[in-house]
Amino acid sequence: MRPLYKIIFLLLLILFSVAGVSDKQRTVIDNQIFLIKEGMISKEKVFKKAKKFDDTGVFGFGSDEMTKEEFENYLKSKIFTIHD
Repeated sequence: MRPLYKIIFLLLLILFSVAGVSDKQRTVIDNQIFLIKEGMISKEKVFKKAKKFDDTGVFGFGSDEMTKEEFENYLKSKIFTIHD
C-alpha cells in the first residue's frame, strides 16, 4: 500500500506545481497587445500588470507563477497569430 501513496503524492505534486500563464493573465495580455504593437506601452509594464494575477495557491501548494520566459512565449504566439 505504501508505494501507492508515494505515487499519488508525486502525481499531486506534479499536478499542482505546473507553472504557466493563467486565464486572468491571458486576458490582461490579450487586451494590451494592440498597445504593445503601437508602441504605446512597454512589454515590461504589461508583464507587471499580468504578474499581479499570479495564483499563489494555498500555503504555497498549487501556486502558479508566470515567469518572464512564459510571458514572452505567450506574447510571441499571440502576436504572430494577429494579422494586420
